[in-house]
Amino acid sequence: MKERDTEIQIKQKEDEQKRVIDPGALIERFMETRESYIRALESTVQFLKDKIDLHEQSETRIRKSLDELVAMQRLSNTISTATDSVSVFASLLDLTRQVIPVEESMIFQVVEGKPEVKPFLPACSSYMMNSAQHLLEEGILDWVVEQKKTTIVPDLNTSVGEVGEKNFVVVPIILRNEAIGVYIIRTEKIREAVSDKDLMLLSILSNQAAVAIENIKNIEQLRRTADELKKSQAQMLQAAKLASVGELAGGIAHEINNPLQILLGHISLMGQGKDVMQRIEIIRNQVQRIAQITRQLVNFSRSVPQELEHELVHVNWAINEMVTLVDHQFTNRGIDFDLRFEDNLPPIRANKNYLQQAFLNLLINAKDAMPNGGTMTITTEFDGKNIVINFTDNGVGIRKEDIDRIFEAFFTTKEPGKGTGLGLSITRGIVRKLGGEIKVNSVEGHGTTFTIYLPVNKQKGDMEGK
Repeated sequence: MKERDTEIQIKQKEDEQKRVIDPGALIERFMETRESYIRALESTVQFLKDKIDLHEQSETRIRKSLDELVAMQRLSNTISTATDSVSVFASLLDLTRQVIPVEESMIFQVVEGKPEVKPFLPACSSYMMNSAQHLLEEGILDWVVEQKKTTIVPDLNTSVGEVGEKNFVVVPIILRNEAIGVYIIRTEKIREAVSDKDLMLLSILSNQAAVAIENIKNIEQLRRTADELKKSQAQMLQAAKLASVGELAGGIAHEINNPLQILLGHISLMGQGKDVMQRIEIIRNQVQRIAQITRQLVNFSRSVPQELEHELVHVNWAINEMVTLVDHQFTNRGIDFDLRFEDNLPPIRANKNYLQQAFLNLLINAKDAMPNGGTMTITTEFDGKNIVINFTDNGVGIRKEDIDRIFEAFFTTKEPGKGTGLGLSITRGIVRKLGGEIKVNSVEGHGTTFTIYLPVNKQKGDMEGK
């Protein structure tokens, strides 16, 4: 029994000894754990640092790519709005400098598939001209155009590999898979430093510039066409005016003949010494009448530039002058004038000569519409915004099937040989050029009214005159 108790006690002591931790072993174990933790922490920190650096590099690349996209967008905006070569080239040069440093640059054109030393802009330095000529003679420009591939050529005026080395970057300008020019850039960037990405960006810029160049060519062609059209319109208007003068010739001759006969009679009486002073006054009045008729006819029939600067025109006076020219012809046809003009109408800014041509066309048409006589009523009024002019005849009127076509060029209801069909078309063109409108109301067998609306320029300077 005692032996068993002794064994138990010994075992308990052994167990107690096992539960007692050696301090040295504990410290050694702690140090090992600490070093492992520090290594793990350093590894984690390095991992996070690498991740941050990678993120910053990615962010930098993204930001640079965004800048490049913005640059592309800027050129696209310029291309869509540019109307001249200078602004296009300035934008292209500005964006090129964002890709590589630029000493000089210029676009040279291609004609019929072959490059020639013809700069896109007159402001091209002699150095660039001579360099382009040399590249052409060496066949480099031909190669770039044929291969549609950007190339880098050393500037032989500088030493390769030395400080100050210069190169030419020759970029084909492609439109619809055809080279229309070459963009030559003189840069201080050495060949090895020009990346494929740089060349790609320069090609993109040049090809977008190609669209702008084509647009400018189209705009210039449209301008030339517009100028030719203006000349044709002016010639057409002048022809119509001369035709009107020819139609008025008989009446004008009569208007001048009457005062001439009066002059001859009074001069004869003056030779007899009868009432000399009184007859001098009569002669003076008749001469003034002839001068006025002649002046009105000359002013009306003269050729007027298409873009003649407008002047302040009083509509009532302009109509009265045309009535004076046609009065004799209307009287011979048994047509009376009924003029109902509103007093103190505000003036309008217009080309008086063209405006009177519009009035005359309406008067001639009205005369032809009243072969058996009638009344020509002309009224004017101001509705607060427009001068409203009504030309009303009580003639044969216009057929319903013709009413929608009367303003078409060369359409006429007159007998062959008695009209060109241009009068009403020209009249509407003149009115619309002044910002106005013309309308027609007609009842066959009862007459026609043409109503013209001419806007009044209410600017103080225009209303008061200069």
